[in-house]
Amino acid sequence: MPVVKIFISCATLLLSLTLYPQRETDSLISIIKNHRDPIVKVDALNALSFSLRVSSPDSSLLYGRQAEGLAMQHDYPLGLADAKMRQAIAHTNMGNFYPSLQLYLEAKTIYESLNDRGKIASCLNNIGRLYGAIDDIERSLEHYEESAIMYAELKDYDREGTSLNNIGYIYKMQGKHEAALDYLRRAQDRAQELYDYEKEVYPIYNIGSVFVQLGILDSAFIYLNESLARARKYRNQYITALSLIDLGKAYLQQQNFDRAESSFEEAFRIANEAGMRSERRDAAEQLSIAYERQSKLEGALRYYKMFKTENDSLFNRDLAQQMAFQEAEYEFNQRRIKDEVERRKAELENERVLANAIWIRNTLIVGLIVMILITYLIYLNFIRKRKANEALRKLNEQIESQAEELRRANHEIIVMNNNLETVVSRRTEELKRRNQQLKEYLSSNSHIIRAPLARILGLVDLYEPGDTKNLDFINENIHKSATELDQALRDINEKLSDVN
Repeated sequence: MPVVKIFISCATLLLSLTLYPQRETDSLISIIKNHRDPIVKVDALNALSFSLRVSSPDSSLLYGRQAEGLAMQHDYPLGLADAKMRQAIAHTNMGNFYPSLQLYLEAKTIYESLNDRGKIASCLNNIGRLYGAIDDIERSLEHYEESAIMYAELKDYDREGTSLNNIGYIYKMQGKHEAALDYLRRAQDRAQELYDYEKEVYPIYNIGSVFVQLGILDSAFIYLNESLARARKYRNQYITALSLIDLGKAYLQQQNFDRAESSFEEAFRIANEAGMRSERRDAAEQLSIAYERQSKLEGALRYYKMFKTENDSLFNRDLAQQMAFQEAEYEFNQRRIKDEVERRKAELENERVLANAIWIRNTLIVGLIVMILITYLIYLNFIRKRKANEALRKLNEQIESQAEELRRANHEIIVMNNNLETVVSRRTEELKRRNQQLKEYLSSNSHIIRAPLARILGLVDLYEPGDTKNLDFINENIHKSATELDQALRDINEKLSDVN
C-alpha cells in the first residue's frame, strides 16, 4: 500500500506539472478574450507569445504580431517593443535571423526612447547571439560586453551571468583562453550565488571545452563529465551534444579511439534527432577524423561526406544569413536615418510653430504690459492732478481767506486813517484842556499847600531850645498844620487821578 500511495502521489505531481503550462496558457487566453483594458490584453499576448517561444514558435510569432497591432492601435510603446522582442525570439528559434535582427533593432530603439536599460541590455544580449550564430565574432562580443556592463549596473546578476558566459564563449572561439576562463568562472560564480544549477551547466561546459583546447585533459574530463551529467538531468540536448563532442576530442588526444568514437556517435545521434545541424556537422567531422586515424577509411569517407554536405549547406546558409544581416542592418539604418530626417523635419516645424506661438504670446504679453504701464501712468497722472487740484483749491481758499482778512485789515486801516486826524485832533484838544486844568489846579492848590507849610516853618522858627513855655503851643499848631498839609496832598492826588 505505501508503494501504491507513493506512486499515486508521484503521478499526480507529474500530471500537475504537465498541466501547469496549459493552465497558464488558458488563463492568458481568457484574459485576451474577456478583459476590456487593451493594455492588459497587450501584456497578456506578449506573455503568451513568450511562453510558446520554444514549444510553438509559429504560434509565438502570431501572438506577438497581434500584440504589436494592438499596442500600435492604443499607443502603448512598451507593449509594442515587447511584442517586437517576442517576434524576434520566435524568428530566432525558427532560424529566421534576418527578420529577427530587424525586430531586435526596432525594439531596442523603442526601449532607448523609454530609457528602459534592462530591456536594452536584453536586446543587446540577443543581438550578440544572432551575430554569434553567423560567426561574426567581433560584433557578437561587442554586444555581449555592452549588455554585461548594463546588467551589472542594474544589479541583475542572473542575466549578467548569462552575458559573462557568452563573452567567455566568444573568447574561447577566438583562442583567448585566459580571458575566456576569467569570464566563464565569473559566470559560474553568478549562477552559484543564485543557486541556479541548471544555468551553471553552460559555464561548466565551456570551461571544460577551454581545457580541451589547452590540452589540460584531467580538468577537461572533470568539467565535461559534470556538464554532461547536468545536461542529461535537465534534458538539455544542446549541451549534451556539445559535451559529448568535446569529450570525444579529449579522448582523441589520449588516443582512446573507442571512447572517442562512442562519444562522437552519441553526439551525432542526439544532434540528428534534435535537428541541430551545426552539432551534427561537428560530430560527423570528428568521427571522420577518428576513423581516419584508425585507418577505417570507409567510415572516415562516409562521415566526411556527411560533414562536407552539412558544412557546405551551413556555409551557404551562414553566407546568406550574413548577407541578410547586412541588408537588414542597411535597411534598418536607412529607415532610421529617414525616420530621423522626418523626425527632425517635424521637430523643426514644431519649433517654427512654437516659435511663432511664443512670438505672438510674447507680443501680446508685451502689449498687455505696455497697456498696463500706460494705464498705471495715466492713473498716477490723474492722482497727481487730483492732488494738485485739491492743493490748489486749498491754496486758493487760503489765499481767498488771507485776501479777505487783508481787505478787512485794509478797510480798518482806511477807516482808521479817515478817523485818525479827527481822533488825534480831539485828543490833542483834550490834552490841552486837561493840561490847562492841571496848571490851573496846581496853581490854585499851591496856595493851599503853601499856607500850612508856611505855618509849620514859622512855628519851627519860634522854637528855641530850653523854651518849655511855648512848647505845647508850638507842637499843637505844628500837628494841626501837618494834618492840613496831608489832607491837601490827598485831595490833590485824587483830583490828579480823576484828571488822568
